[in-house]
Amino acid sequence: MSKKYLLGLPIAVFAMAPAVGAIDAAPAQAGVPTYTCNAQTWEGETLPTQVIEAKWGKRQAIGVAQTNWRGTAKYATIDCQLNK
Repeated sequence: MSKKYLLGLPIAVFAMAPAVGAIDAAPAQAGVPTYTCNAQTWEGETLPTQVIEAKWGKRQAIGVAQTNWRGTAKYATIDCQLNK
């Protein structure tokens, strides 16, 4: 075999790695649970409802919701329920 072919083989393998990774990751995204989150501001006003995808559970959903509301939500009032 020629040295050109031997050099090209690892390059071809590395070039295909991102495509294979994207194909493998696609089915995992389909099963991400969603949560519906509600909260109130410090003044008692109701904030808009958010639907959040949280791979790691309710605590992650609460954290993402709090970040999306940009600190206007009173943490004790954030309520996230798993969508079925």
